[in-house]
Amino acid sequence: MPPLRSAVFNLLLVVVSLCLSLLMVEGAVRALHLAPPPEPPGWFWRIPDPQTGWSLQPDSEGRWFNARYEYDVEVRINSQGLRDVERSGYEKPAGTYRILLIGDSFVEGIRVPLEQTFAKQLEAELKRAWTDEHAGPEGVKRPEVVNAGVGGWGTDQELLWYRAEGRKYDPDLVILAFFPANDFMNNSEELESSNMGRVLKPFFHLEGDQLTLRHYPYAPESNEKTQAADANARAPAPLTPVREWLHRHSALYRWLAPRIPSMDVRLAAKLVAWGLLERGQEVARAELGPDYVPVAYGVYHIPPAPAWQDTFRLTEALLDAFNRDVQDQGARLLVVILPSREQVYAEQWQRILAQYPAMRGQSWDVEQPNRLLHGMLERLGIPYLDMLPLFKAQVAAGAPPLYLQHDGHWTAAAEALAGRLVADFVRKQVDRN
Repeated sequence: MPPLRSAVFNLLLVVVSLCLSLLMVEGAVRALHLAPPPEPPGWFWRIPDPQTGWSLQPDSEGRWFNARYEYDVEVRINSQGLRDVERSGYEKPAGTYRILLIGDSFVEGIRVPLEQTFAKQLEAELKRAWTDEHAGPEGVKRPEVVNAGVGGWGTDQELLWYRAEGRKYDPDLVILAFFPANDFMNNSEELESSNMGRVLKPFFHLEGDQLTLRHYPYAPESNEKTQAADANARAPAPLTPVREWLHRHSALYRWLAPRIPSMDVRLAAKLVAWGLLERGQEVARAELGPDYVPVAYGVYHIPPAPAWQDTFRLTEALLDAFNRDVQDQGARLLVVILPSREQVYAEQWQRILAQYPAMRGQSWDVEQPNRLLHGMLERLGIPYLDMLPLFKAQVAAGAPPLYLQHDGHWTAAAEALAGRLVADFVRKQVDRN
């Protein structure tokens, strides 16, 4: 065989072998269900809301999953705009002790099926405890937990929702789930707008000792964009149509693409520039340079910057207002403090320090926001449960992973643990009164 023909034949053989290998791997990825589906997850159920900035779309449903396919959950939002069972209305059934659980994405729980959420685990634990042999308050044997969690909400939005909707449920007990890792930031217009790049909701401000509202009612079409938000607008890269085609048709691509940045961020950046890869957190972080520090981690800085000190004072005022509103309705307020992954796992905090060089050499304390919150709640006389030491004790005892590796939210094991811990806390509080 002539040399040229032999070279062409060998090249074709390599190409055919490579194509067959890719097809085999593609088939294996599909058969083993390793990749997420091609359609986007169901963000469609997030809708603009003049009261809170955003809320859940009533009677919507869809699949929720992340790029690493750590979960794949069918999510349904009921007719009242909650990720909960359907109810015929707000009226509380006779003989029911109703608990209204309010919080952010950790309460919303869209990374696990509804029955595995913190709210439903709490309800199940109370039902087991409040039996004929050991009845609940005043002989009540039917505890009910209303799941009023919405991803991204801060204490301010939760208070606004309670005033407009929550009180209609006539709860006997209101549990506010507070996530110190970002709730303090969420409550501050300065910090939250810096983090998000624009104003996305109403904000309270503390003027003297009075709470005042800005951007209320919220009008999405007139939100105040910042320079950071405008800078994020980019022209489409040349090979974007190729990426979109691969995402629609190749499970292997959908499995591999989110893993490339963690293997080689420089290669990932080139693929992003060409349009063959979406810009993920790793690439965005690299583009920001070595001096960048995420706004959210300021809550752990020693000493807290002035903007953080302001939001601590604001948050205490919001908690005071929340407690007064709940008591005015004849109910009680409890606060449950939700731990973050970097608080529970010391190695996770070390990874964060490794990712952001500018944070090294500074003073940080991941338990600082919890201690500050303890002081607020004790001054206000609001009973609370801090789950951080309890989560850490479970990890020390060999508990299974409590946080999703890439998503950072709770696993089903953590949802169940939270349900047990809060049920025990609620029983003690109810028995005490």
